[in-house]
Amino acid sequence: MKGMQKIKRGKSFAGVVLYALKPGTHHKTDPIVIGGNMLGASAAELITEFSASASLRTDILKPVWHNSLRLPHGESLTTKQWVSFAEDYMNRMGFNDTHLRCYVMHDDEAGQHIHIIASRVDIIGGKLYLGRNENLISTRLIHELEKDHCLTRTKGPSPSHSTSPVRERKKLSRGEQQKEKREGQPTPKTFMQNTIDTLLSTHIDISGFVEALHEHGITPVPNIATSGRMNGFSFEYSGIAFKASQLGKSYSWANLQDKLHYEPERDNPLLFALKASAMACSETNDSVTQVTLGEPALSSPAALEVEAEAITHSQVHEQGTEAQPLLNITRMPGEQNSSADYFMTRVLEWLLSIPYLAAFADLLKKAGKKFLHQKSSFSTIHKVLSAEPELSEPSGNSQTQIERAAVPFR
Repeated sequence: MKGMQKIKRGKSFAGVVLYALKPGTHHKTDPIVIGGNMLGASAAELITEFSASASLRTDILKPVWHNSLRLPHGESLTTKQWVSFAEDYMNRMGFNDTHLRCYVMHDDEAGQHIHIIASRVDIIGGKLYLGRNENLISTRLIHELEKDHCLTRTKGPSPSHSTSPVRERKKLSRGEQQKEKREGQPTPKTFMQNTIDTLLSTHIDISGFVEALHEHGITPVPNIATSGRMNGFSFEYSGIAFKASQLGKSYSWANLQDKLHYEPERDNPLLFALKASAMACSETNDSVTQVTLGEPALSSPAALEVEAEAITHSQVHEQGTEAQPLLNITRMPGEQNSSADYFMTRVLEWLLSIPYLAAFADLLKKAGKKFLHQKSSFSTIHKVLSAEPELSEPSGNSQTQIERAAVPFR
């Protein structure tokens, strides 16, 4: 059994329902709803029910989910068998019983198949079916269901012969195995290996391979020389780049080129374009990184001083005026000293980046205290009491010390 090459999502239920139920001369019998969990059976009734579920989540642009399942040529199932297979398939795909869906039977010369139309919006609470990596999951589930329902086994993504690409994969490290077990989902390496294995089983060419990888969020980067010699692909997924050698021997160019029916004259223009696009993206990322590194960072005070001094020198160069001293923070009214302001601002930001300092400052503020403040008046010592030792005479400096202590202080 085969599913559509790509599960479709849409904005309007009317179009897909009318298409699925429209009679055609190539049909042996008119299309009919054979199962699902909806009350209506006519096109108008189904559209009304589906639209009601979509109205629960007006923020979702594409609430429609559509796939078809087709038997090999010449085979057929009873209505009961089709419904059992479809229900099992939808449950394993992750749909709840409260996601509206219907199964429409088509019977033509190419063989029996059903269209599955479903709403991604749960009618209880409006929870949305996300369906991440659903095309790959669907392909795997169909082959599992063929075995469970005793149907003809069609060719799957993982052939059982000894040259199977799965047997020539790079094994996961211990850390990657623990991550998969902990998170309950494949690592980027496993996902990429599964995706490529599935795509290669369909015997597609270079352009189809590249397009399908993009649809699954994988960016292929060709390693092609200016002479036109193709040396292989590297693959990027979720910001992680993998060389073919990191995935396994099955993904080397020696194994891929025959499976993808590589023809230099036909495929090299596309490969050069892909390489140029990858290089452009890399240069853009580098420039963004340089700009980010050039922005003020929370460095040490010494680094901030150097940074502020550099800004001052650049101002001198641009304006042709003499720069103000870097640490001359006190200035007369109207005097420009942007570098000093900048320096002190960055120092304060650096201080606040110290762990617990912000919390300590907050406590002081709540207690009515401040870090830095200027007293409105001076305190002066008007009287000093001194105690002289009993067994020795006061030293000659005692009077001097008392006089110094009477000096006003801040």
